Amino acid sequence: MAGGIKRDPLSVKYDVPVRRALTAAVEAHAQRKAAEVWVASPPVQFRAVDKGGRSANERAFTRAAYYQVREVPKLNGEPIYWSLQLTWSPIYKRGGRWGRIVKVRLRRYYSGARYSRTAGRRDSYAQNAPLRSSVVERVDGPGPLG
Repeated sequence: MAGGIKRDPLSVKYDVPVRRALTAAVEAHAQRKAAEVWVASPPVQFRAVDKGGRSANERAFTRAAYYQVREVPKLNGEPIYWSLQLTWSPIYKRGGRWGRIVKVRLRRYYSGARYSRTAGRRDSYAQNAPLRSSVVERVDGPGPLG
């Protein structure tokens, strides 16, 4: 239980496979690559995917992965070290089972924040008036006023 929130049983079942996937992703991080994992789902789940196109098993895998990357360190009083990116392949049949490959990629959590504090600030339209657009300058061409 994290912060008083009870975890769903299906995502708990993915804890061990997710841990293996995250370990492989940490090793792949050194080569700037992702780890690939097969996530099988019963065919009936693909008839009732969510708005993002994920099955119930894929959502459970995702919840388990984010739980281990974000909540487990917090529960142990440690800072969050990794930022997680999941990229899903199209659905296909493999060995008589339906599912997808998910690419699990980890990046250092604070690398994005460090960039935004340094280089990103110089390119910010909020800090640099010439970068700001106006009513007469539109992305899609001149507006009705210009």
